[in-house]
Amino acid sequence: MRLTPAGSALLGPARRVVRGFELAAGAVRSVSDEGFGRLRITSSTVWAVEPLVPVLAEFRRIQPAAQVVVTDPQHRSDVLDQVRKGEADVGLIDGATPHGPFGSHRLAEHELVAVLPPSGEAPEEVRIEELAEVGLIATPAGTALRTFLDARLEAAGLPTEVAIETAHVASIIPLVLARAGVAVLTEGMAGAASRAGAKVVPLTPAARVSVSLVWLEERGDALVEQFVALAQDLTDQ
Repeated sequence: MRLTPAGSALLGPARRVVRGFELAAGAVRSVSDEGFGRLRITSSTVWAVEPLVPVLAEFRRIQPAAQVVVTDPQHRSDVLDQVRKGEADVGLIDGATPHGPFGSHRLAEHELVAVLPPSGEAPEEVRIEELAEVGLIATPAGTALRTFLDARLEAAGLPTEVAIETAHVASIIPLVLARAGVAVLTEGMAGAASRAGAKVVPLTPAARVSVSLVWLEERGDALVEQFVALAQDLTDQ
């Protein structure tokens, strides 16, 4: 039997409805004797905004009694260490997915762009060398965005020092708007800067970074399994 075009169009939504019922049933099974479960997530601030927020929002809709704790590790390696040791149930990392005891699923791929102070004109694209001349604003060494930035600077034969190093990601856009320097951010974060008046310019060569969810395959916690299944369902292409 072959589906009509209308039937094919309904197939995806129908599968999502069935999946929603499966996840809801899992929610009932995953609560603890006290009436709630607890999910611990470790993620850098950048990925905790995007892509984690929409997944968490849907998870809370399905599992409103669950307690969710999101912590901010200093380095990418800390994410894997915390998940491996059981200090976190799941984590978000950028770059290559890990081997060994971890399960993983790619959540998103982000384009990284340059964010420049407000001005009358902006170039169509910009190189990392040009940004370095103006003065870069970045998070500390080892953080997600800084690791990428350092790699681009090293590839260009430039030192990895920046004009302003701040541990507060939320201060980067205000600093750019105040003309204290320029920054490299994800396209999603740069959208807020653009709405505030900053200029967002593509990098050349182009830069993209993938973000994945990681967990321990052998742990078998029902709440973790439910969260992983939901994340996979929401982000499957």
